[in-house]
Amino acid sequence: MLIHLNGQLVSRDQARVDPFDRGFLFGDGLYEGLRAFDGHVVGMARHVERLRSGLAEARIAWDAEALLGLTRELLDANSLRDAFIYWQVTRGVPAAGEPLRARVPSGAVRPTVFGYCLLAPALSAYSEPPTKTAITTRDMRWLRGRVKSISLLGNVIASIEADDAGADDAVLVRDGLVAEGSSANLVAVVPDGDEGWEVVTPSLESAPMLAGVTRDLLLAANKDAGSRGVVIVERALTTTELRRASEVMLLGTLTMVTSITKIDGRKVGDGSAGPVARSLLKSLVAVIGAERVVEIDAKTRETSRAAWASSTARK
Repeated sequence: MLIHLNGQLVSRDQARVDPFDRGFLFGDGLYEGLRAFDGHVVGMARHVERLRSGLAEARIAWDAEALLGLTRELLDANSLRDAFIYWQVTRGVPAAGEPLRARVPSGAVRPTVFGYCLLAPALSAYSEPPTKTAITTRDMRWLRGRVKSISLLGNVIASIEADDAGADDAVLVRDGLVAEGSSANLVAVVPDGDEGWEVVTPSLESAPMLAGVTRDLLLAANKDAGSRGVVIVERALTTTELRRASEVMLLGTLTMVTSITKIDGRKVGDGSAGPVARSLLKSLVAVIGAERVVEIDAKTRETSRAAWASSTARK
């Protein structure tokens, strides 16, 4: 495996990160997880924009546009076309003479940029929704859920709690409202009136959560399809509604559309992937397949690398 570290492609055993990196000491950084199918990176513009927004909020100076060329270079270096790609940008290491553990960084700080990719299933593998079981647990994370921070201890603890309970994942809830899974957004099919059903995803304003790229792709496809497809409503989702749901699904870069068949030991619906999950997975596969493949030429790569170099050079 070749990884990217601060402008160089190196083997894992050659990679070195300073122990005083603020990502290691404070969790002071952001990340993005991307997915490539047959060499095409899904939703790249959305990933770049989300990273750009998060970096601006965190006041970390790095040009998110550099992700374009660097991702292609990383995939090519590892000869992968179907892959999961992970990028992490931390604030970096304080310059010589600057405090090592100051909460507010001072002086010159050069961001640390790290990336790797791993083989992942091809798009053709997603003919049926995979399934998981879950528990509900109180959301103890910070309130800036829209920022894709590397500070994931809250998510890790929730996942450990789920494992301790014999479940695969955790659904995070706060003040009676559903937020998301431990690493993916959530959709539920809930009762609407006496006989109807409504497909709901928690709105970003209702609880601290991430604006997932897979969620965004399905919401955009939903608007394009209009009444022909599954209508997904964005609103607050209560824990009471979750308990009465006929289907519950997770949406994510690696998760794609995964059905939760049991929550807190109780069966969801008939305990298998339902028709809405199948429809949403079919829509997602279609959206990914229809995305225009934009090959990054040598000039674009050079521009992206130049953007990376200029954004990380701090004198």
